[in-house]
Amino acid sequence: MAILRATANTVSDLSLGSNIIEVLSSPCNGTAVTVPSGTYTVTDVTSVQSMSESYVDVTGSSINYTPPSGTTRVKYKFIFHAQYDGSNYTGMHIKFFLDGTEVSDARRTIYGYLSSMTEVFEYTINCSASGANTAHGDITSWTSAKIMKLQAREYNSGNQCKLNQTSLWDGAGTNQFIIPSIEITSFKDS
Repeated sequence: MAILRATANTVSDLSLGSNIIEVLSSPCNGTAVTVPSGTYTVTDVTSVQSMSESYVDVTGSSINYTPPSGTTRVKYKFIFHAQYDGSNYTGMHIKFFLDGTEVSDARRTIYGYLSSMTEVFEYTINCSASGANTAHGDITSWTSAKIMKLQAREYNSGNQCKLNQTSLWDGAGTNQFIIPSIEITSFKDS
């Protein structure tokens, strides 16, 4: 079976004989990516996002996706940079949503004495489960578009966080914008 992998710049035939049906992968730069299931335009992230103590959508993390026919699992992956914002202790909580409902098993916390770090958030949705279970991200079918996205907040006013920036570059304390990226992989169980 030929498998197509589409990124912001290329489409290639993987021909791995694996259970991957399609991979949609792009930096969050407004690019339109075409894969067998359709064309998806990723969010154009152009600025740093400061967190607050209330949950907000993580810029660039939202995608309205319909998997190709035969898909039994969909893996959502979002790569972003987190940096302290006011102190050296970075604290942030992350929630994952599928079509407006939180998948509570996917909750994550970032916390530590770190000035900046690259974070990879991944979670796999079972879209052919025998019964729906919101906490696990189990659904019984997925045949139309569903929005997947992240929401986040900082831990508290003393442990703040901002996204898409590093304060260190080329041996100096120079702020650099770091663009996030998104990847969606559709699988068919063998």
